[in-house]
Parts: sequence; structure tokens; C-alpha cells
Amino acid sequence: MLAVGYRQGTRLVALVLASAMALMLLLRPEIISGLTLIWRLPLWLLGVWALGAGFAHGAGLTVRPGPVRRWLGPPWCWLALGMFGVLLLLRL
Repeated sequence: MLAVGYRQGTRLVALVLASAMALMLLLRPEIISGLTLIWRLPLWLLGVWALGAGFAHGAGLTVRPGPVRRWLGPPWCWLALGMFGVLLLLRL
């Protein structure tokens, strides 16, 4: 078993989740494109935030302290990834 610390483990999970969701959208773009614009735009914005935060957190990137750091780091990163993942699974 790979011995990784808690911080590396959570970063790896965030990176894997963001990668899996991005791959799912590449393989099945109709998940979002089949929606009307009024539903597609909020889901698209949530996806940009969730995948961006997931990749940034997974790669260990940080930003200067402030509101952006709070929105891109945990727990908001996990909340966005979870919400977007559930919405994608409901659309399958």
C-alpha cells in the first residue's frame, strides 16, 4: 500500500475526481449540451469552478490569502466537486 500523508491523499483524491469528471464530459458532452441554456449556464459555471478547484487543489497550487483562496481550497473545493459530480451522475 502506498504510504501518503493526509494532505497528499486528499490532493490525489481531488485530482482523480476532477480528472474523472473532465473525462466523462469529454466522452459524453451531451450530459450538459442537452440542457436548455437556462440550466446549462449555471451547470457550466459550477463545472468550471469545481474542476478548476479540483485540479488546483490536486496539484498543490495555492493563491494569495483572501476570498479566492477560501473558494478554491477545502472545504469549498470538496463541496463544488461533490455537487458537480452528483449533478453529472443524475444526468447520465
